[in-house]
Amino acid sequence: MSGSKKPQKISRRGFLFGGFRKKDDKEQLNSAAKPIAATEVDLDVLASANVAYENKRYVEASEKYRDFIKSEPHNANARKRFGHSLYMSGKYIQAKVELERSLKILGEDNFSALYLGLTYCRMGKNEKVLAVWKGYFNPEKINIQREVNLQMALIESDPEFPLAEAADMVEKVLGETLEQGEAESQAKA
Repeated sequence: MSGSKKPQKISRRGFLFGGFRKKDDKEQLNSAAKPIAATEVDLDVLASANVAYENKRYVEASEKYRDFIKSEPHNANARKRFGHSLYMSGKYIQAKVELERSLKILGEDNFSALYLGLTYCRMGKNEKVLAVWKGYFNPEKINIQREVNLQMALIESDPEFPLAEAADMVEKVLGETLEQGEAESQAKA
C-alpha cells in the first residue's frame, strides 16, 4: 500500500469549480491578479499626490504620481491621474505615454480615451485623434459626447482643421460640465 496516493483535501467550491479553471490559472503565489500591498511610504506619496491633484496643482501631482508609479506600475488610477496631470502641465508626449499605458491596463476607459485624444490634438496627429475618439462612448455625459462627435466630424471633413481649436472646444465643454456638476452638488447640500 506504500504506492497508493493519499487523498487530497478539496473544498466543495474547489470540487465544483475546479474543472472550469485552466491548469496554469490556479492560484499562484506571484500572480498578477492578486493585489499588491503598498508600503506606508507609498501610501503617503499617493495621498499627497491625490491632494495636489484635487487642488489642481498638476505639476506637483505629476511628480508625486511618478514616484508612486515606480513602486506600483500597474495602478491604473494613478497612471490615469498622472497622465491627466502631465496633460494639464503641457507635457503632451509624456501624457500620451501614460494615458496609453492606463488604457492598456484598463482596456476601455472613457477618461483616458478622452484625454489621450486631446493630447493627440495638441500634438497635431489627426489620424490618431480620430482612432482614439472613435473608442470614446459616454452616454452619461451627453454634452461631452456630442462635442467629441462634432469635433471628429470637423476633423474628418477638413484635413487642415486646426486640432488645437478642437481641443479648446472639447475642454470648454468639459469645464462647463464640471461647473454644472459642482453647482448641482452644492444645491443638494
